[in-house]
Amino acid sequence: MRRFRGKQIYILWFLALVAAALLFIGGPDSDSLRSFRYIWGVGHLFCFALWAYLYVDWRSDQPFMRQLFEVAILTFIIGGLVELIQGGIGREATWQDLGNDLVGGLLGVVFFAQSRKAVSAWQLKLLQLPVVFMALWSLLPVGKVIVDDIVARQQFPLLSGFETSLESSRWSGSAKRKVHHDIYFSGRSSLQIKLTTQMYSGIGLKDFPADWSGYRAVGLQVFNPDQQPLQLHFRIHDQDHRKHKNAYGDRYNTSFELRPGWNLLQVSLDKVAHAPKKRLLDLTRIAGMGVFVGKLEQPRILYLDDVRLIP
Repeated sequence: MRRFRGKQIYILWFLALVAAALLFIGGPDSDSLRSFRYIWGVGHLFCFALWAYLYVDWRSDQPFMRQLFEVAILTFIIGGLVELIQGGIGREATWQDLGNDLVGGLLGVVFFAQSRKAVSAWQLKLLQLPVVFMALWSLLPVGKVIVDDIVARQQFPLLSGFETSLESSRWSGSAKRKVHHDIYFSGRSSLQIKLTTQMYSGIGLKDFPADWSGYRAVGLQVFNPDQQPLQLHFRIHDQDHRKHKNAYGDRYNTSFELRPGWNLLQVSLDKVAHAPKKRLLDLTRIAGMGVFVGKLEQPRILYLDDVRLIP
């Protein structure tokens, strides 16, 4: 790897300053495309790799192992301070970001420091291989999300059929969930949901194409394996819901009684649009949909399948 010099090094310093600013300003919000959110998150890795390269270039008179030690310590300190500041200004502070900082810093040294040439080939490979493994481990979730976002676009207006192993990642919530292959409404899979006795146990669909305009209804199939009926609550909100303090009256809310076996739950999107008391819910910017239960006396299991918009 040749050494950057002259105008090139100034360009790198400029990019390093831009990267520093982007740690605190700009970037995706919770309603941004999931791929964008994940890609932005691993920006920490590339940012610290660049900083590490510039640092070891500045400290080029030092031996390789000293550079590696200094970068590891400084990355941990600076990365920790970045996360503390981000947490204090309303951005998300995570251990994962700090881990990406450290991996990026190590990448910048073991692959780009000129001093690495003084290390024997086998020793250098011994350092590079685990760093590459850690970098790939950090990038793997990004690759999965990009693939699933592409699949979600291709499936639309099907929101979830659970025929791919990645689809469950579009859902989050307090209830445990996994793709299940023994009970299903269509295809060969459904999502098993293990409801607990905590208040409002359930799951929500978070990542999907947001424009639901032009469709008549949203429908989902829910299987109740028990002989006892179950009251299931259902909600939909748009991206402006947070501006209204997530008020109960600012979203669509309803409930269904689940009979034993499969239940088709269907909701008119016209009713959804007119649900908020003081405005119209924006069907072009849907942000989330959820199913949940009240306080249960004992845990229950449900199966969810064929979540789709209906023309």
